[in-house]
Amino acid sequence: MKRLLIIGANNFQLPLIKKAKDMGFETHVFAWEEGAVGKSLAYCFYPISITEKEKICDIARTLKPVGVISIASDLAAITVNYIADKLGLIGNSLESTTFSTDKYFMRSKLRSFSLPCPDFYLVDCEAQEYKKIQFPVIVKPTDRSGSRGVSKVESYDDLPNAVARAMDESFGKRVIVEEYIQGQEFSVEMISWKGEHHLLQITEKETFGPPYFVEKAHHQPAYLPDLLKQRMIDIVKKSLSALGVEYGASHSELMLTKDNQIYIVEIGARMGGDYIGSDLVQLSTGFDFLKATIDIACGIAPKIELTKQDFSGIYYSNTKSGYVAEIIDRSQEYSEIVRKEIYVEKGQYLPQVRESNQRGGCAIYYSKQGRFVPNEEIIEILLT
Repeated sequence: MKRLLIIGANNFQLPLIKKAKDMGFETHVFAWEEGAVGKSLAYCFYPISITEKEKICDIARTLKPVGVISIASDLAAITVNYIADKLGLIGNSLESTTFSTDKYFMRSKLRSFSLPCPDFYLVDCEAQEYKKIQFPVIVKPTDRSGSRGVSKVESYDDLPNAVARAMDESFGKRVIVEEYIQGQEFSVEMISWKGEHHLLQITEKETFGPPYFVEKAHHQPAYLPDLLKQRMIDIVKKSLSALGVEYGASHSELMLTKDNQIYIVEIGARMGGDYIGSDLVQLSTGFDFLKATIDIACGIAPKIELTKQDFSGIYYSNTKSGYVAEIIDRSQEYSEIVRKEIYVEKGQYLPQVRESNQRGGCAIYYSKQGRFVPNEEIIEILLT
């Protein structure tokens, strides 16, 4: 049986572990013990931090895997590509990995190719003097995802606290301060093989709004005129090439302003989180994104066929701070709901949602008739 290394075992990695198992792989999964929901599905589970790439690589040498993979995690992608480089497996270069997982290096590289980015500057110590930049601004760690440490800042007086919060979340203690671009956010889902980038889908995003902009919903396909859609595709393809991305899934976030200007928010050389890549793409296009990504990791060229043009999406529960008094699950009332997840329980205290992993639950939908809009919140969490 062929061995496949999987880095990470949280909820977002679970569909990958299941798919690899269904494809007949002997799955060797490395992750922190806490939150490792994929542990029970793994052929062999190793309770090792996904950041301990040298330790994982030493074990990998003895296993002789045919591939190494992860989805929806920038942090895991660093380890994936390090192991691929050391073992001669398929992956993106270490230089490309730096560009695609560090927001400052990413912005700098894209700007050098004259690609459209907000103005930005780096803060790498809390005592650093802040540059003059027009407010409002967005403050974020250079090396985190999932909205961790991200906030909108309206004035200079509020900037030090926002930088300190982002610095606390950053592994490298580096923060980027960038121009706030107001508009509608989209993400472009692609797959790459030998430097050729192929469009799979464009996703439209909703958030809970400022100051943290945690995602509330994602919808496929995005409602866009063909001309704007093509401009987005062209920008993303140029960006992936500029960053040196050659293989695997990618998830690129863009902002579209009222006057139809497009700005790059982030380019991720990995599948999108929030089940965008693992579930929504296949529901809306018929393309098995997970299988194709595994194939690429094993050196097999993907067969890219989009067999349908349907509608999919995900809604997340809005929670403010308080104790969970009641959970109302309306998922059975809608035939469009194909899966739901509830992450909280009665009596649990919930903080204000500042990061993606603090949301209370979600429901994934599929429709042939158009975008599904429920009359009420599907997973409603009542607080006291």
